[in-house]
Amino acid sequence: MRFLVIPSGDDFFWGGSQGKYLLQHGFYGPQAIYGGSSNGRYVGNFLEIFTIHHLLPAMLMYGIFWTLLIWCMWRLTGKTKLSLLLSSLFVFTFQDGYLSTVLAWNAGFINYVPPLSLILLYLVVVQKDWQGQLKNSNWFLTGAMFLMSLVGGLFVEHLTLYQIFIGLAVMIVGHFIFKKGIALYESGYLIGAVMSAAIMFSHPAYREHSTYRNTSLDIPALIQNYFNVTHFWFNTLNVVVNVVLCVTIVLLSSKMFKNPLRKWLTNIIASLFAVYYIAINLWLQTKTYDQFFMFKQLAGSKAALLDGGITVLFWIFLIYATLSFFRFKTDYVTYFSMFSYFALISPFLLIVSPINSREFFTAYIFLYLAMILFVRKALSFYAFKTRRSVKVILAAVLLLCAINVGVKMTMNYQANMARVQDERFLDSKTSLKTHVPFRKYVLSNDALLQQSGVYWKDYLTKTWWERM
Repeated sequence: MRFLVIPSGDDFFWGGSQGKYLLQHGFYGPQAIYGGSSNGRYVGNFLEIFTIHHLLPAMLMYGIFWTLLIWCMWRLTGKTKLSLLLSSLFVFTFQDGYLSTVLAWNAGFINYVPPLSLILLYLVVVQKDWQGQLKNSNWFLTGAMFLMSLVGGLFVEHLTLYQIFIGLAVMIVGHFIFKKGIALYESGYLIGAVMSAAIMFSHPAYREHSTYRNTSLDIPALIQNYFNVTHFWFNTLNVVVNVVLCVTIVLLSSKMFKNPLRKWLTNIIASLFAVYYIAINLWLQTKTYDQFFMFKQLAGSKAALLDGGITVLFWIFLIYATLSFFRFKTDYVTYFSMFSYFALISPFLLIVSPINSREFFTAYIFLYLAMILFVRKALSFYAFKTRRSVKVILAAVLLLCAINVGVKMTMNYQANMARVQDERFLDSKTSLKTHVPFRKYVLSNDALLQQSGVYWKDYLTKTWWERM
């Protein structure tokens, strides 16, 4: 897949003279010139520079970390065929913003997928320990967990801090709920997480006034962002997950609730939410978003206000469903996933500008984990033949989705290689004139000004081996 990814935007920044300057100066430069790119994301920045210059390592990174992410999701959700199919379908449920800024953008992938994968890998180790499957906590495992959190904390700031929370939460829950002592590997992970935070935030850029990011407690501006922009990204556009959650809640309610009134009220509310999210997403298909995946024509509209309010109600309903159908001691992954979904959204609700859909990707993966666990529990009440039929359908959907995305990205790649042959573009005398066929598979909805003639001129003069 990485072979077909079309570089764009920041890829050229990091792959050019600006990236070289920052690499040579500890990723520190004047705010007026480098803005948010002057930061303490040491590992993320280095890997972005390295992979934009070397295609083979970039392809390996994509393969290794997407596979690790899916493997961890499978392990955390029960290691069944059903959870494997649902985990494999994860990337095919992305809203357009996640497709563009994570799946199909080198810089987005580098900064979000590896650290998330490492966090999930630690949770897999913890789960094995709490299930009594971890034979021993030796120095090798402790060192591995230390290095994992140390490296994983040098990609993006909110995951750096969340590692510390996870390290502490595991110790507290393990002690008070599972009556376990603090394991050596847990200490190693937490120490690595704290050290990575110290390394990252000792970067001088964090002690300067940022010309890039505006974080404030301007309540009216934050509320305006929520209703006009951000709630669409972290809730409304997650239509597949939202609808599946509603369907599973109906199934669980029908099987688990004894009180008829509670059962029917829950089923009616879940059904209304499912119908609403299908309808609102069909309606949004008639609207146009900009290159940042914002529906600017809806700003201040009654529809945006209504949808923002329904988002809050849906959150409350999800919390109610989780508390109703799952027990913490046996279903702690569900509780942690749902908590993480909310927790990883919250920091970005305090950012006035800039705001981007990819920042909510880290929360989305935990919502998806919760969805898998809802599905597994709901189907556990049904006969083997029913479960087998569902798995056959999911396998067919997975195959069709993989073919669909592969064909579209291949067509984009071919169209891009044709359009960048323009000599005037390569000499930086004009911008590109045409878009690729499937624009959402390129950063910023394939904004033409995000392409660099300098990069493509250099790329086209290289041999196949030099590109690797």
